[in-house]
Amino acid sequence: MNRFMWILAVSFLVLIPLGMQAQAQPKEVTEAVTTTFYVTPKMLPLDEGRVRVNHEAIGIVLSDTGSGLFHGATVRVLGGFTVEKGKYNDEQDWGVYTLQNGDKVFFTSTAAGEMKLEGGGEGKLTGTITGGTGKCAGIKGSSTSTRQSLRPASQGIAQVYNKGTIKYTLP
Repeated sequence: MNRFMWILAVSFLVLIPLGMQAQAQPKEVTEAVTTTFYVTPKMLPLDEGRVRVNHEAIGIVLSDTGSGLFHGATVRVLGGFTVEKGKYNDEQDWGVYTLQNGDKVFFTSTAAGEMKLEGGGEGKLTGTITGGTGKCAGIKGSSTSTRQSLRPASQGIAQVYNKGTIKYTLP
């Protein structure tokens, strides 16, 4: 009987910390989202058939499920790329999501694709979540999406939407 109690006590002392470690592991969450943007581009002609585009974009994020951390977030992005013969492969962006509770999530992204001056075109984006504030302090993650550029409602702006996923873990 003493041997049984001793084994039970040792097992309890060994398994409790292991169980706590297993529970403490962050879980990766994936959200399918659509983000729409209003973009103010500044175009600088370079050579024949080349133009540098710097832009500021503001938008909203809607989760395909109607819920989730990023559902209803607003987003602001600054970035730029060089278009050569209608194609680009060097886009770099820096941005911040503002969640419904006011917390912020920071990210960077890169993209490549095609652009038509009259509107239209498609791009592939890859992002990295670099940090956050409040409950999102220590957040890590990534995103992938496909961008569709639309014919703008007004001259001098661009309107686009991205469909993709945001994957993240919270500490």
